[in-house]
Amino acid sequence: MDKPVFMEVIKAQNGSYLNLQGHAVRMDRTMRRFFRLPFVQPTLGRLLPPPPPGTARLTVLYSEKIISAEFSEHVPPKIRSLSMVDAGPLDYTFKSVNRGQLKAVLDFSGTDEAIVVRNGFITNAVSANLVFRDLTDGLFTPLHYIHSGTKREYLIRNKTVTTYPIKADQLGSYRTVTLVNAMLDIEDGVSFPCSEIGEIRIMPRPADTEA
Repeated sequence: MDKPVFMEVIKAQNGSYLNLQGHAVRMDRTMRRFFRLPFVQPTLGRLLPPPPPGTARLTVLYSEKIISAEFSEHVPPKIRSLSMVDAGPLDYTFKSVNRGQLKAVLDFSGTDEAIVVRNGFITNAVSANLVFRDLTDGLFTPLHYIHSGTKREYLIRNKTVTTYPIKADQLGSYRTVTLVNAMLDIEDGVSFPCSEIGEIRIMPRPADTEA
């Protein structure tokens, strides 16, 4: 049986890696869970290639050990359309290279990006965690999630955002939603007006399609 493969996306900027400790903690958590092996966190920087000048995206694939680490250009996404999808009991706690369920949600949405709704609560976007700006400019990230990324954890740890259980029918309490992940900060402004997010679409479950 093939061993599962996971990935880390790490931002390289001006010759340094950002939030390297956060990525090392997640790798350690993943390796202990699936391989019963601790990852020696301080060694991560020594296992990666030297970061280039400018801004780049480093994608690390690993299983019991690092398989590959490759740079690519960082191209911020353009979100012209955003929808909500109830995909049922979707879970992506660990950052596996197998993103089939997430791809299915995005394909079903028919929009540039989709917000995953579970049990009536907003969780993640397909490619990022979310930060909502309310009518008084407070910043909140959903308490519920299918994946808590390193940037979400960093923002919570530094008290930049507050966790809050945000229901899909409460979007009128917020002005905008901003996508955040290892490559995207709040300041990058990949945002969308909450008033323009469409109604929830219910994704068919496998049982719903049986004859």
